[in-house]
Amino acid sequence: MRVYIASKYIAHKELNRKIYEELVRAKIPVFLPECINMDAIDLNRSYIVAEKCFAEIEKCNVILAVCPFGKSVSSELGYAIALRRALKQEKVIIALYLDFEKEAMLIPYVDKSFEDIQECIEYLKKLEV
Repeated sequence: MRVYIASKYIAHKELNRKIYEELVRAKIPVFLPECINMDAIDLNRSYIVAEKCFAEIEKCNVILAVCPFGKSVSSELGYAIALRRALKQEKVIIALYLDFEKEAMLIPYVDKSFEDIQECIEYLKKLEV
């Protein structure tokens, strides 16, 4: 199993780091896009970051979406859903703090949703994919 954390870069920075560190401690392979360590401030850098993220989504079989999220996370989730639907890749989509009123297009593809971060992390520790 490998987990991709899809989340707001700045607004969820501390939460992302907490999730990342908990999963690393549990010896669960995890990718956090901020680890790319490159600001997407121009077209070339944006392309590099996007390609690295999409390549990681292809490698990961669990996508953890931390809600609420913006356009970049929507793009990441859309790509994961497309891989699941079109290429039949196994992608488990988990949502943390999902707002069912605001995420209508995502809801049919969410396999599990959590309101508590510790419950989510414990679930990931036990998940076998």
